[in-house]
Amino acid sequence: MDKTDNECQNIESALAESEERFSQMAEMTGEWLWEQDCKGYYSYSSAAVKQILGYRPDEVIGKHYTQFLTAKDQASQQHYAQSRQPFYGLTNHYRHKDGHQVLTESTGLPLIDTTGKLLKWRGVDRDITAKKAAEQQIRSTQIALAITQSEINIAQKIQISLLPSAPIKTADFEVTGICLPAEQIGGDYFDYFFRDETHLDMVIADVSGHSIGPALFMVEVRSAIRAQAQRSGNASEILKILNDFLYDDLNKTDYFITLFYLQYNITTQQLSIANAGHPPPLLFKSSQIDNTRDSKQSLAQRGCQLLDADGLILGIRKNITFEQKTLTLTAGDLLLIYTDGLIEAESPEGEFFGIERVSDTFIRNAQNSPQHIITAILNALKQFCRKTTFNDDITLMVFKTKKPPPVS
Repeated sequence: MDKTDNECQNIESALAESEERFSQMAEMTGEWLWEQDCKGYYSYSSAAVKQILGYRPDEVIGKHYTQFLTAKDQASQQHYAQSRQPFYGLTNHYRHKDGHQVLTESTGLPLIDTTGKLLKWRGVDRDITAKKAAEQQIRSTQIALAITQSEINIAQKIQISLLPSAPIKTADFEVTGICLPAEQIGGDYFDYFFRDETHLDMVIADVSGHSIGPALFMVEVRSAIRAQAQRSGNASEILKILNDFLYDDLNKTDYFITLFYLQYNITTQQLSIANAGHPPPLLFKSSQIDNTRDSKQSLAQRGCQLLDADGLILGIRKNITFEQKTLTLTAGDLLLIYTDGLIEAESPEGEFFGIERVSDTFIRNAQNSPQHIITAILNALKQFCRKTTFNDDITLMVFKTKKPPPVS
């Protein structure tokens, strides 16, 4: 036996040993190990092909690799068998035996003899269908989040644009408000404006839901209220007109609106109120200022009361009659008007901030300015909740009279 024959035998022996190790490895892994001849026909397939493509190894052997690919990959991957270049992490789109698409990550290495002849291909395919589906789900979620965030940003800009730009301060009264947008924008809205020389209108509202839908309804509410401001009308009449105007739009959606309307006669100092299912404001009478020290007393004992009037939320049905109540204010009397995000804000233990805590801070600061009162309430809220952002909008409006009522 000459030297050449010995070299051939050594090569064949090494190749046989390599194939044995390759076969053993194939039985130990869930990945599909395969061999193809120099033209791309399968000469070996591990049992994992059944799990990945649904075919038995004997159904694969003798077939060209492109036969199992989708039509698109058949056209684009014809060249690999003849390329003599290894490939790594190639994404293959296979057609499962039952017809569904399977994605694999494929690696292939050419085996070349000492003369440079391509003997075969040896490779492995790993099923990445679930991985790719998860990645697509993540991308879809990221896109959805980006769209949602964009909508939130738009809604916040809309919401801010609707709010009064500054407090109103006169010799007769002072009014100011604030809205802290939630992490996901809600539908809170407040406003105050002169209807005419003798009437100040105040309104606070809350549209259910989040994002841009409620913000657009707030635009509609504000437009309707401001349009009605050009005409005469008391609080209950305005709510009736507003309900009939919004009914059709609200009836087509899952949204609803709670709203509290107040109208203050600057000359007579009479306050008229009407309610459409909104949390009732707090009224503090300055004549009771000496009763504010004992927080264990009831609201009434400390000169504080909830102002309410009967009325359904907006958009339930047409032709609703809203109750109107009227009372007379005097110098130093205070109104705290708010949305439910204030009293329903929760501590880390799940306890509501509640009306009692709101009223305690409100009463203790009754001698201060409306802006100071708002700041005090928000500081108490943040301390109670131990955070500075909330799940719902927090909206407050404080109105304070400055002169005694006229002598009758």
